[in-house]
Amino acid sequence: MVVEQKKHQLRPASEVMKLERLGAFRLTSLSFLRILLRNMMRENWEITCKEFQLDKHGYGYAIYSIQTPKHAFSFVVISTKISDEERSDRVISKKWDVTFALCEGKLSEGKLKRLLKELPKQEAGRADAFDLVWSRANKSNRVFDYVIDCLVAKEQPDPKILNEVGYLLRTTAVYGNGKFGLAPYEKIKHDHPFSGPFQAQMFAVYMLRHFSFDLVEHIASQKSPEAIKLSQETKRFIGTGNATGLGMAPFLISHPRLLHQWIYIREKAIARVKDIHPTEDDLELMITWLDKVADYFDESRLIDREILIHPEQIAEQSRFLKDIVLEYMEVGTLTGQPTNDLWHQLSQTAADKVSIEMQELLHTIFLEIYADHVVDLEKDMNAKETYQIEPRMTMEQLKRIIERQYEWAFQYDFTDSKEKYYFWYRSEEKEEPRMGVRGEEPGEEWELPMNVAEQVQELYEVIKDVYPGKMVASFILQHPCYKGIIQRIQSLDGYEYGEIQANLLAKDFLPIHLLRCKLSFFGAERYNPKSNRWLRITLFQGAPLVEEIGDPFPDNWVFPSLPS
Repeated sequence: MVVEQKKHQLRPASEVMKLERLGAFRLTSLSFLRILLRNMMRENWEITCKEFQLDKHGYGYAIYSIQTPKHAFSFVVISTKISDEERSDRVISKKWDVTFALCEGKLSEGKLKRLLKELPKQEAGRADAFDLVWSRANKSNRVFDYVIDCLVAKEQPDPKILNEVGYLLRTTAVYGNGKFGLAPYEKIKHDHPFSGPFQAQMFAVYMLRHFSFDLVEHIASQKSPEAIKLSQETKRFIGTGNATGLGMAPFLISHPRLLHQWIYIREKAIARVKDIHPTEDDLELMITWLDKVADYFDESRLIDREILIHPEQIAEQSRFLKDIVLEYMEVGTLTGQPTNDLWHQLSQTAADKVSIEMQELLHTIFLEIYADHVVDLEKDMNAKETYQIEPRMTMEQLKRIIERQYEWAFQYDFTDSKEKYYFWYRSEEKEEPRMGVRGEEPGEEWELPMNVAEQVQELYEVIKDVYPGKMVASFILQHPCYKGIIQRIQSLDGYEYGEIQANLLAKDFLPIHLLRCKLSFFGAERYNPKSNRWLRITLFQGAPLVEEIGDPFPDNWVFPSLPS
């Protein structure tokens, strides 16, 4: 029997919304792809291959049918021959090994003909409102051909070689929500299999993983009729890759209410499970998970040692926490002190003894142990994003909101060139958000308003001596340049997790923290930075396969061990 004890408060935004903390977030049982998979398994979705028109080299197209209890969908994937020189993860790339789409309903001949023409163009193509997702992917140069050669040789690929990459195909962008004619988000907001943040995108990535298995097995079978297929254990260990750069960062700034909701639900879940008094089984589960995490990071050698914590350090810290839990199990004390509040005290010990990375991994483990206690929160990930001016608010009320929620913004001295070292802009040539060095690189005249702290400081300096009873509407008429930041501050009153408490222009700013924060909510792992501005990750590694949908499959597949 689970016993809940005294209620602990959610962690304050002053702790959670620091950049390094956000960048240490990991996937949880409430990450979007976990929500998607539970729904698929619960509803027993049926996925079948309807057409597989690929030549002996693996070029052509395939169509998969998806049947949910109330809706039917089609997944279309096109495999194209490109040269190694044409293969790039950049947004400005014009050719990819694979392009794919998730569409509503069954495909007519006319629709298929249009997709075969338009889908390979990506940004230059045109979708319609029955297309939910368009995307593209490239082969992993390191393991794609290696896996095929293994199957032809009637051998399963070496797990250690697979673990160097983690995937066969790697996406470079996954588009939805109205981009170049795709269905708008409103279309799937209510009573839809893909309602919820990024559910359609995550499913398209899941289907790409399935196609990657079919693709290598097909090419191998064309090379040799005696070629074998990938084992289920090997397939589960392979995920889908993704390359992510600065283009993801502005989303967190431009969707502050959504960011608040994601983090609020995460913090609510963490606080809820910390209140549980653990049973003997719970303690055994904690030991199992700490071992699992330690083994996972011991086997990982992907992380750039100059940017993020060494994986072997995470493994060492996981085993350190395991020893502390074992002490409690054996003698009833935590680092020599008795406790009736184990999980809270363990969190406090972690805060003092291990890295921020391990602290947040511990929270991930809490949510794995008690996934059934927080699953009800998965339906609350959406947010109403309305940002409006409240014209009748007085300047005194506005000032109080700033003093209450934006105290963090005043720690920076923007007269110091190091605090305004970078500027953000959208590159016309590269078609994506970029960072430039102020005074040295071009583009400053197109600077994006990414630095909320500086805007708040400027506004506060102007309004601190304004008559307290003056209304916001009157002030904006006199100072229209402040309308945007006033609207933001008013709309986020009470949304304490909506602002990232950092200076995004500072010389020591690491954008990779923003990327990791958002990716953790998707359900990413295997963070492999290529610089402090872009990284590669893996999705669905360890996840159940298409043929296992509907079967009993424990929702604890994350941090998988190497196949035996």
